[in-house]
Amino acid sequence: MKTLHSPDGIAQLMENLWLRHSAGLQRMADNIYMVDLPPLTEEEQARLREDSDNTPDYSQEELFGGWI
Repeated sequence: MKTLHSPDGIAQLMENLWLRHSAGLQRMADNIYMVDLPPLTEEEQARLREDSDNTPDYSQEELFGGWI
């Protein structure tokens, strides 16, 4: 498994995958990658907290349309 550490490495991988796909080439046998993502910024963390607060809390009856 290959590890990608930088945004440039991810961009190169995506470009390579797209070029192979558009050329009709078979996918590479070792097509598994580990991507080290940077930690979330404060803005991203705040957005996640806000989104989780706005998530509706559905009951099972609402999800399944009632019980028989």
